Amino acid sequence: MKLDSISKATLIWGMISQEGLVHLKEEKSLVIVPENRPYLIGLKHNAPLLKKENIDFVYCCDNVLGLLFYKGKIEKTLLFYKELNQNGVTGICGSLYAALLSKLHNIPIKIAPQRRCEIEFLDADASSLGGNLFLEDRQDNCIIRAGDEVIETELLIK
Repeated sequence: MKLDSISKATLIWGMISQEGLVHLKEEKSLVIVPENRPYLIGLKHNAPLLKKENIDFVYCCDNVLGLLFYKGKIEKTLLFYKELNQNGVTGICGSLYAALLSKLHNIPIKIAPQRRCEIEFLDADASSLGGNLFLEDRQDNCIIRAGDEVIETELLIK
């Protein structure tokens, strides 16, 4: 897909739920599916569900999101969370990145509970891809471990 053909898209971040699928079907906008490293949730979970439901989407690597926001291609962010409390939400690794990009570019964020995760992931951090280790001998001193992130309520409000 060419960059020029993307407009008014919805970015999804996290493990899409049934509620999210229903919302996206009703909305009928193009869905941006980032890879969601290190777990590759976008590729292994979200893209197959969207394809099965005939929801139009484009898959991209996580670092392309900055360009898509900068070019005004994203109209809304749909952030799937693990936990909701009075201080905000807890989401998978990268949730804060998606929320900060949305806030920086004045894009509204809608939150929804993620699907209950029953998937075992081969990758837990940036030292591997598809379970293959790249930096086995230097894991302890050069890898930032992935973990859940808290997005405070004030960041979610436009």
